[in-house]
Amino acid sequence: MNHLWKITLDDYLEICNMAKANGKKPGESMQQEFLEYMKQKNIKSIGATELTRKELMKEYKSHNKKTLKIDIDKKGNISIDK
Repeated sequence: MNHLWKITLDDYLEICNMAKANGKKPGESMQQEFLEYMKQKNIKSIGATELTRKELMKEYKSHNKKTLKIDIDKKGNISIDK
């Protein structure tokens, strides 16, 4: 089951700081820190789905919903596609 989350920029930056403190490098998974942070702050997911990320984005777009794709490469460079 894949969960959907709604977080603030401050939440994201705190998760990045936790990952950095745990020795993670840019581009590495922060899933462990993310879930730990959500548990600490008692933030619940806003939904769950069996769809993959690609399938979910396709579903959103079929209903004229806007999506934002953010990718971070191994060097920490960010690219954003609409």
